[in-house]
Amino acid sequence: MRLGLYVHIPFCRHKCLYCDFPSYAGLERYRDGYVQALCRDIAASPYAGEEADTIYLGGGTPSILAASDIGRILKTLRQTFRLAGDAEITMEANPDSLDYEKAAALAACGVNRLSLGVQSFSDEMLAFLGRVHTAAQGEAAIEAAYEAGIHNLSLDLMYGLPGQSLADVRCDVERLSQLPVVHASIYSLIVEEGTQLKAGLDKGTWQLPPDGTVEAMGEAVHDAMHGAGFHHYEISSYAKGPFESRHNSKYWTYDPYLGFGVSAHSFDGTTRWANMANIPAYIRKAGKGSVVAESVAIDAKRAAEDYCFLALRRRAGIDYGDYARRFGRSIEADFGPVIAQLVRQGLLERTPQGCCLSEEGLGYGNYVFSKFIR
Repeated sequence: MRLGLYVHIPFCRHKCLYCDFPSYAGLERYRDGYVQALCRDIAASPYAGEEADTIYLGGGTPSILAASDIGRILKTLRQTFRLAGDAEITMEANPDSLDYEKAAALAACGVNRLSLGVQSFSDEMLAFLGRVHTAAQGEAAIEAAYEAGIHNLSLDLMYGLPGQSLADVRCDVERLSQLPVVHASIYSLIVEEGTQLKAGLDKGTWQLPPDGTVEAMGEAVHDAMHGAGFHHYEISSYAKGPFESRHNSKYWTYDPYLGFGVSAHSFDGTTRWANMANIPAYIRKAGKGSVVAESVAIDAKRAAEDYCFLALRRRAGIDYGDYARRFGRSIEADFGPVIAQLVRQGLLERTPQGCCLSEEGLGYGNYVFSKFIR
């Protein structure tokens, strides 16, 4: 079992308009105590001694921490787990908290992959979203990271935003293609309950682009990314050559991962669990008692369902041989009629290994996934 290790850093300088992640602004006073608690939590893991080949520091804004804090966390992970020599060590960063000196210090700590939350190359869009960086800062942060020796670089972009045009999206992807990045996560906006964005849309303050425009944006992204030399390997993810996200791929290939920090999720193959969300409570209890807030045992029926819809997020789709090895029976016995129906509808297509979403099916992913929930 080669684990993926996730570490959640919940601190942000500003809560963005669309964000429903467990992230908080104005809690700087907890940072030192939180890093200490994280290290206790990691060191006390019942999985200590297991091999791990990916680390992912997400947030929130991990780059808001000092490089020395990141180094301390990574040192504790290395002391607790058997980290593979070629481990992928990713950290999320915001452009306003990353420059050459910071990137070089992170590289010295062992970070070998950065995921930058650029979101847009339009200053107008960035201001609307509540981002605290400019388009120029986004480009500068990427260039600085590359110059500091971190060449496995990813960035995030969004489309389908209020006030955003098809031309804006094409411009974003064009600017991305001119930067030294080898991976991109490009998301269609999802409006989440409880966000400032949802409240504004409900009041009529803003309006989303029409569905047809959003669909055209997605097609423009797809075409432009292929033209720039990226391959589409997951619904929202593009990579050049071998630079697919190894850590995120664990989620889609049903591999085990451990989460440390508030609200972090874990999966060991049979059980999913999530940590408490309260930062002061986590600081008090980490390394001294359980920080798990909820836990769900995954029975055989649920496991097969989860495996299928997660695998279908990847362009490679479901591998029938892997399904049989994991669950001891053929996928046709469990989902044969469902797959046949979706193939007839043009939403799935057969592959030499199994089946995957068709080009049309990419636009109806949630519908397809729902058919695997029995």
